[in-house]
Amino acid sequence: MKSLDTNIFARWIMRDDTVQAAAADAVLGQPFQITTSVLVELGWVLGSIGGMGRSDLARSLGLILNLPTANVEGGSVVRWAVERFATTGDLADLVHLASSTGAEAFGTFDKQLLKDAGPNAPIIVLDLNP
Repeated sequence: MKSLDTNIFARWIMRDDTVQAAAADAVLGQPFQITTSVLVELGWVLGSIGGMGRSDLARSLGLILNLPTANVEGGSVVRWAVERFATTGDLADLVHLASSTGAEAFGTFDKQLLKDAGPNAPIIVLDLNP
């Protein structure tokens, strides 16, 4: 299985280079891994460079994560982060939170993240504000 770089997924979604998009189609047809760091960078690329809004961005990330050939680092909790991002929050913050499920809690000073995580967060979010 190959772990893939952000640019593979960006070409697959944006289709802005026909040769690279075709190559991306081929590689995504085989089992692949997507890491959380690549997912966060892809969110930035599609939003900043690709100009995608929240709903299109969440839908595009969901397409990748739900491909039958996808092996997602963090699995269901990372999918939770993308689903949550579809309606609220910062993608990177939600992925950081989801990636911390092996810990007893996720501590933050970020009051907005406390709200964005919601009651069904995969880990307890602690408000560390003094």
